[in-house]
Amino acid sequence: MTLTTIFILIACGILTNLMSALFGIGGGVLMVPILHTLFPEFPLQMVAATSLMTVMGTATINLIYFYKQQVSINIKSLLLWSIGMIIGVQLGFEASFFVPNWLIVAVFVITLLVLALRLFFAKESGNLTACRPIKEHIKGISVCVFGGSVAGMTGIGGGSIMAPLISLLPSVKNHQIAAYSNYMMIIGGLGNLYGYLSKTPPVYLENSWQVGYVNFTVVAIVVSCSFMTSFFSMKLRGILKPQTMQKLLAIILLTIAIYMLLLQLFR
Repeated sequence: MTLTTIFILIACGILTNLMSALFGIGGGVLMVPILHTLFPEFPLQMVAATSLMTVMGTATINLIYFYKQQVSINIKSLLLWSIGMIIGVQLGFEASFFVPNWLIVAVFVITLLVLALRLFFAKESGNLTACRPIKEHIKGISVCVFGGSVAGMTGIGGGSIMAPLISLLPSVKNHQIAAYSNYMMIIGGLGNLYGYLSKTPPVYLENSWQVGYVNFTVVAIVVSCSFMTSFFSMKLRGILKPQTMQKLLAIILLTIAIYMLLLQLFR
């Protein structure tokens, strides 16, 4: 691993924490294309596994801060939606070994484009329309199965999909979105992690610590830098308006989708 690669991973750790704390996405949308570029010899499953582990580490850091800030959530809703996400993650994970790389990239790009356009053109609603708890739970489970399946297949951790999808649910307030999605990144990731750790990869990165498909050297660099950035991220979270963060998230998702598409076309 070169010095340039290490510096890029440090920058990824900083940006990953900012994205997770501000927007409720774990940084997988950033890590997947970056790892895909830095380590072209890695199969997409290895990129996805390493990305997923960094997402879980960053989410854990943010949840500690959310707990200190007393951001409340509905535990029953969280558990039910997480079950849906775990089912989706496992389906997506298993499917990733039977579909070609270009199809995984296509799912990644199309999903991000749709979410980016929805966020950018969405009108401010404030989630004021209430609905029955049973209907809310069913709707939440459905969107989480979909979000989890895309996350499990592409390794983007679910946050970039779950945050916009969760925002559609009437019971979720704007300040709760990041907390819900960070919890679900960890819970959903746990449902997928054993499979990645137990399988034997076709490629090993020299002079690094790797277990199964997860490269823990990359994970350690990114997560440690994410931890050092967390205090600043939470301060910034209290300054920016929700509408501003929504537009910024849309721009980020659109940029990454275009980058990943160009990377696949010109490889």
